[in-house]
Amino acid sequence: MCPLCRREGARMSDHHLVPKSRGGDHRDVVTICHDCHDAIHEMFTNKELAERLASVEALLAEERFARHARWLAKQRPDRRFPSRRARDQRRRGRNG
Repeated sequence: MCPLCRREGARMSDHHLVPKSRGGDHRDVVTICHDCHDAIHEMFTNKELAERLASVEALLAEERFARHARWLAKQRPDRRFPSRRARDQRRRGRNG
């Protein structure tokens, strides 16, 4: 089960809570569903992830991601839901 959207049966992947490009390593990994993983990297820069969103609790406390996770929780786990990069993320690039 994904610790973010709480769906069971979704395809899972490992997410580095602190991106490797910002000093994260194998100890900073949580297994989450692909849809949550995609959404995290579409909404936030690696800098934001490293500095203030380096835990499951911190991600769920971020309202725009929590809203998305609540929506995903209602969706079928056998389907993929593409995420769109946030407007400010498109302007400044992924690593911000």
